[in-house]
Amino acid sequence: MDFNSLIFLGFFAGVAALTYCFPRQAKPYFLLLASYAFYMYKPQNARLVVLLVSATVVTYCCGIALGSEKLRNKWARRAFLWLALLCCGGILFFYKYFGFFSQLWADLAGVFGGHITAGALDLAAPLGLTYFTFQSLGYVFDVYRGRQKAVLNPVHYALFVSFFPCIFTGPIERAGHLIPQFSNPAPFSYSRMSGGAFRMLWGYFKKMVLADGLGVFVSAVFAAPEKAAGPYLLAASLLFSCQLYLDFSGCCDVAIGGARILGFDLTENFQRPFAATNYSDLWRRWHISLSSWFRDYVYIPMGGNRCAWWRQALNLIVTFLASGLWHGASWGYVIWGALNGLILVIGKNTAGPRAALARHNPLYRWGPLKRLIQRVCVYGLFTFCIVFFAADLYGGSAGAVFGGLFSGWDLSWQALLAGFAGRGLDLTVFVVSAAGILLVEAVERCGPVAEWIRRRWFFVRWPLYYLLAAALLFFGAFGKSAFIYQNY
Repeated sequence: MDFNSLIFLGFFAGVAALTYCFPRQAKPYFLLLASYAFYMYKPQNARLVVLLVSATVVTYCCGIALGSEKLRNKWARRAFLWLALLCCGGILFFYKYFGFFSQLWADLAGVFGGHITAGALDLAAPLGLTYFTFQSLGYVFDVYRGRQKAVLNPVHYALFVSFFPCIFTGPIERAGHLIPQFSNPAPFSYSRMSGGAFRMLWGYFKKMVLADGLGVFVSAVFAAPEKAAGPYLLAASLLFSCQLYLDFSGCCDVAIGGARILGFDLTENFQRPFAATNYSDLWRRWHISLSSWFRDYVYIPMGGNRCAWWRQALNLIVTFLASGLWHGASWGYVIWGALNGLILVIGKNTAGPRAALARHNPLYRWGPLKRLIQRVCVYGLFTFCIVFFAADLYGGSAGAVFGGLFSGWDLSWQALLAGFAGRGLDLTVFVVSAAGILLVEAVERCGPVAEWIRRRWFFVRWPLYYLLAAALLFFGAFGKSAFIYQNY
């Protein structure tokens, strides 16, 4: 079931009410049943639940073996590590990447004069596949390295892998952060419940009012970019970056708020990424759980920064190529990952000269103007890369987007505004979106919203509650558009 559906709200309300009827020690057992019920609600997941169970059982057993003091032989330890990697990686490859790499192999054979028929498997990948496999593998890697003790309680571990607030869209949790909470869930607290409820409301507002409002226009343009003039292509590209942030961070707000109501704290996944003043800082603030996962389990094991500059650059690009593939098995995501890695490499290797030039830039003498220029540049670079992401998501062509950017700028104001309105961005949507984005920026700059709202006076909190609820009632649409990152 989708987070933005009335069925989910009813399901979550029932689970939250029943959770506090159980003793603390029994909560994980009930939540495990609830998580599997949530996962199997859709028929395609019910048929593929064996994959979730398999990943859970294999990685649990490998963790037990790797955590045993009796298993000290390095080859035996590596064998268990590889078993977990082959199980989770094999499931991921078979269901998500088999067709892509099969076609790639056939294309390479054709380049060298061979002929191979690409394999075609019409398989529906289970939702949340990349999330629960990455979460399981992260646990096994940590046990192997001695950073995490093996989890002995199979129910606690199974709940860690399948915890329903974050199984479909993250954040990707670490065992050391989440599993200890299952042994000692937070007791009922009014402030905790109200903070979690507001966090969920805040997430729904960002998703169903702002992201979905912008998404009508963005999807209309990117679905057929060859039919759109340059102003619409530029606007759609710039707005998609904002839409993606509002959609994905809104989903994480719902997950974090829901888990908070149930008595658990999830990892913060965003920290105002578009407030970053350089590209590296943006990636420290964007999808933090995934970025840190690739840093700890891909970038650092390849050598990280502890090697020559060219090797550092290669490590960074390979890491972002892997991140691109994580999002989807298509060239658009691969190019998106490669471009991000390349921009980071260039930024890292030109930091000194750019800093020297900045000292002589008269526009940089006033701090606020300097930060504004830097943020605009970072947002522009992010948008340039995200065009490939959006084109793959909506079925368009990134080449058509870039190719059409410089056409159609001679339209009259009346024709231009009519084109925006005809694609879903009319005056009402524009005003609501602009006001909502300013509200999001004003609130989120003060820190996590659940804590922020509890520090506000009564006559500030309740009008804000009513404002968000009214916006959802008048401008939101339940269940009409799934969260974007639910697809990954």
